[in-house]
Amino acid sequence: MGRDTAHEAGDGRPDAAFVEAEITRLQERWDSAIGELGTAVPVNQLRALLIIDDSGALSPSRLAAVLGMAMPAVSSLCDRMAASGLLRPAAQTRREITLATTAAGKRLVLWIRARRRALLAHELASMSAEGRRALARGLGELGRPLPNPDAGST
Repeated sequence: MGRDTAHEAGDGRPDAAFVEAEITRLQERWDSAIGELGTAVPVNQLRALLIIDDSGALSPSRLAAVLGMAMPAVSSLCDRMAASGLLRPAAQTRREITLATTAAGKRLVLWIRARRRALLAHELASMSAEGRRALARGLGELGRPLPNPDAGST
């Protein structure tokens, strides 16, 4: 059985377990690419920092929803990140505060992304042109919003 068919479900589609394993492998390589940070910045803080930076600014409640964490845990996480000089208040209303990365946080985000992109460029260089096109096409489709399965039922 060739590589193209070895990881297919019975219906000819790629096996979800294989795809999940490959995404996990890539995540582990990304994590190792920033390993020189050691424990200076915990992984959950790095993840939160990347999410906040992607958003430009984000409320702690929205960050909690994205991370799948409880508000008290996110509040503590943000307090530690602010104390480390990675986050700052971006705006505050009577109802909620919005957080953004500081200049130091932004430098760390840029460094992480540069390391990840260098690793990814190395991985992509080992692929055939056809494989890179298929990957780009597949990732584009995977990133599309899923239709709501309940949309048609009333």
